Amino acid sequence: MRPLNKKELVLTILFPLIVITIFFAPKLFTLSQGENIVLKVEPVDPRDMFRGDYVALSYEISRLDLDQIPSDSNYSTGDTIYATLSKKEKYWSIDSVSHTKPLSKSGEVRMKGTVTSAYDNMVIVEWGIESYFVPEGKGKIIESQINSGNVSAIVAVDSKGSSVLKELRINDEPLGF
Repeated sequence: MRPLNKKELVLTILFPLIVITIFFAPKLFTLSQGENIVLKVEPVDPRDMFRGDYVALSYEISRLDLDQIPSDSNYSTGDTIYATLSKKEKYWSIDSVSHTKPLSKSGEVRMKGTVTSAYDNMVIVEWGIESYFVPEGKGKIIESQINSGNVSAIVAVDSKGSSVLKELRINDEPLGF
């Protein structure tokens, strides 16, 4: 086997780094440039033996009653949905939803999600922030706190509507693992 020349060696080293960067760059951009919002977490019962210890999360903004929220039209499973959120006291909540990304106003963020279920005027949305991996054995503790209503999430939302779960809090204190 012949030794690699300098160009081949550099490419061999850089290629995996480039692939990793392409995969993680959008999330890193959102974490560094996105606006942090606080969302109320609701209980969910996760069970998946292949993913390790994690907590499945649902949010008040995950179940939408379109009779209560201004929207542009009906939604179907698989549709992209944009929500306009603003801060109401402690938590951020949805002011309106649409199929297209609305213009930004001061004091608001736009989150992009996917409709996973739609029936009558109820819409279930995934925002890409529904899983939080935890050290082994810590998931049950967090789940019990979620069931008690003590958990909130800090979520970074960038100008494109992408969201990244930044931190979970119990009684407003960051989880420390």
